[in-house]
Amino acid sequence: MTDVMALDIETSNYSYEIGGWGNTHMFEPTVVATYNGNDCTVFCNHDIDIDADVRPLHPRDVGEHIMQHIQNGGAIVGHNILRFDLPVLRDGLDCHAAGEVLRKHKDSIIDTSNHLRKATTDIGTQFFVRLGDVCKHTLDECKLMDSSDAPKEWRQGNYESVAKYCLDDARLNYNLWTHGCEHGFVKTRSRWTGDIINMEVDWKWAKGETQTHSKHSN
Repeated sequence: MTDVMALDIETSNYSYEIGGWGNTHMFEPTVVATYNGNDCTVFCNHDIDIDADVRPLHPRDVGEHIMQHIQNGGAIVGHNILRFDLPVLRDGLDCHAAGEVLRKHKDSIIDTSNHLRKATTDIGTQFFVRLGDVCKHTLDECKLMDSSDAPKEWRQGNYESVAKYCLDDARLNYNLWTHGCEHGFVKTRSRWTGDIINMEVDWKWAKGETQTHSKHSN
């Protein structure tokens, strides 16, 4: 499924330090990672020992990587990628290509958080489904660290740990996508009832058109 590439980013600062999530131009990207089921690519400006193709974190390099995949007919999958990852790359890293993807190629962006948020309407109220929660209950895998720990770890000089965490999140997102394609559902725990719920997904990518429905597990 190399036509789909998962993307994840990390930053050195927190939203509350810059006046909120909307100030995407004030975030400071530290790592960008992609995974397509075969190839691991990490963009970082520090020396790290990681099993991936490590490249400089530069807007040109990141942009060329993203656009090459899009122009080859591929899609980019990410969790909250429309509200965070791509806007931060566009505004915080000054990556023109990220803005171009948001403007001209939205049909090639698959935001799993958007689809899963819509899937929670079966219990009357939508809620944001965290990547860690859905991977835990669907894949029986946990994230390497909490997302709130990544900026702190970066500031402490643990660059390699943050890079590995970022790449692993991309891998988890890709594997979640693959599971949904192969099995037709993913799982999470409802914040409102405490039940594990099955979210039926039609994630066979065709120009980014995906559907998601949900029901309680039996």
